Amino acid sequence: MQGIIEVLREEHDEILKFIEALRQKCLNFMEYNEVNLQDFKDAVRFIRTYADLRHHQKEEQILFKAMTDNLGTIAVNLIQHGMLVEHDLARLHVMELDNAIKAYELEPTKENKLDIISNAMGYYYLLKRHVEKENGVVYPYAEKNLSKELMDELDKEAVRYMEAMEQ
Repeated sequence: MQGIIEVLREEHDEILKFIEALRQKCLNFMEYNEVNLQDFKDAVRFIRTYADLRHHQKEEQILFKAMTDNLGTIAVNLIQHGMLVEHDLARLHVMELDNAIKAYELEPTKENKLDIISNAMGYYYLLKRHVEKENGVVYPYAEKNLSKELMDELDKEAVRYMEAMEQ
């Protein structure tokens, strides 16, 4: 069984691959006016189901909760004023991207095109930095400071979380 931290890091790898592809779609839209709106709609769906529901919710409900419950003020500040704020900002970018796609479908203006690219790239830059912070600071802090027994329980909770999602 993989541990929760290992699973979260692997999910980060998938998210990083995804945002690089999203960036390329933005470049093609900007430079060549090549756009397949279904690709952007699929991107919104991937973000909401994989990056947010599968990954961010798992972090929030399992790892971050354990950190804030057990590691004191430093963890509370790191999670509540850092990671959770960035998760919410990511959700805002996705909501605005979804709105921009719908607006562009109704009226394919330069302004609506700009809104698609801006929100997709805002998400790209936010997630790129966010992943670096979690992989480089948050996860190592959890691994170093949470007890082995608690980490084992979190590993089991992560498995239960994923099994519940698959049903």
